[in-house]
Amino acid sequence: MSPIVPVVPSARVVARADGLSGAPFAARAYASKGKKQSKSKSSQGKRSKARGGMQAPPVSARVEQTTKGNRDVYLDVITPPETYDVEDSTPEELMEYEARAKAYSRAKMAASRAFQADINEKIRIKKAAVEALPEGAVRDAARVEDLSLFPLKRKLPTHTPPIDGFYEEKQRLAEEAVSGGAALKK
Repeated sequence: MSPIVPVVPSARVVARADGLSGAPFAARAYASKGKKQSKSKSSQGKRSKARGGMQAPPVSARVEQTTKGNRDVYLDVITPPETYDVEDSTPEELMEYEARAKAYSRAKMAASRAFQADINEKIRIKKAAVEALPEGAVRDAARVEDLSLFPLKRKLPTHTPPIDGFYEEKQRLAEEAVSGGAALKK
């Protein structure tokens, strides 16, 4: 069996080193190749189109170029990573690695604590703002949690003023493209 050369995931055909290709359903075609041909009267004397065996489907030049150009990258991806042997390290290197790990851990914990402090401060300010509202319906309405979904069509701030009719024309073209494509012929 020949080795399979990895290709990009979006490619539908896997190139093999022996020049054949292993399309996803090629096994079915190869299996049917070995079957005996029907000897019915209607098929006698007629040549089949697949005489001489199944032909390999053509591989696009772009897939070939990508496969050949990135062969080392693909092989690096599927090669297991080298393991780090602790016994080969000197005590100074181990102490340096430990110091780096502790510094990283301290920095991540400081960032996590700063994030939590920021969230807690915002919650405290929100509660103080609700308490500053006048008693009655306004304060009660502010205490009700808003569980509605976020609007899908929200207006984002832009650097330029809106162009009159741009959105409407864009919507019209999108609707006509879905309904039949009459606007695309213009």
